Amino acid sequence: MLIQEDKTPSAKTAPGPKPSVKLHSICGVQNGRDFMGNFETNTAKYDFAFSPKSAKLVDGKLELTGDFTLMRGRVKRQIKGISAKLLSTQGGLGAVPLRFAERAKESALPLTEATDETGFVGAMYFRFSPINARALGLTINLDAVQFNARLFATSELERDLQFEYSELVAAAYGKTANSSAARQHLDKLNQLLNQSI
Repeated sequence: MLIQEDKTPSAKTAPGPKPSVKLHSICGVQNGRDFMGNFETNTAKYDFAFSPKSAKLVDGKLELTGDFTLMRGRVKRQIKGISAKLLSTQGGLGAVPLRFAERAKESALPLTEATDETGFVGAMYFRFSPINARALGLTINLDAVQFNARLFATSELERDLQFEYSELVAAAYGKTANSSAARQHLDKLNQLLNQSI
């Protein structure tokens, strides 16, 4: 009787896990109208920018559409028309921005307490629509990338955008959605995204 040798590797001799070929999430920080950041693959480090050009509400949820630009050294590649659907937000920490403090002057809460009337958005978590990795010169999977957008306003434009993002989120995602207020802030947000500098 012929007995075949079992060539299945044991846990000790089995090769380690293969590096992921799927990009799960990236983080960008507000820079004017854009969000800029970087990420690494197994072979290189890349800088990126997501530049929202328009905002709309889809089934009551915020969706931004804009350009995704990838940079490595002097090489720059861009894909237009990438959408990002808002999944959730996180409140801002630290001192309450002046514009939010002015809105809540009558509030009984101290102005260091970023809740209720003094609350504001410090981070937004989006899901990008599928991104054509080959068009960017990448071989990894970019079909369902989570985009973590940090708001840290240091200019007038950034402060205005943070205010409108925050007010829109409060109106559209609050305990009681206010569709009229949401539309007003959506219009203002689109004006900011499209005004000339």
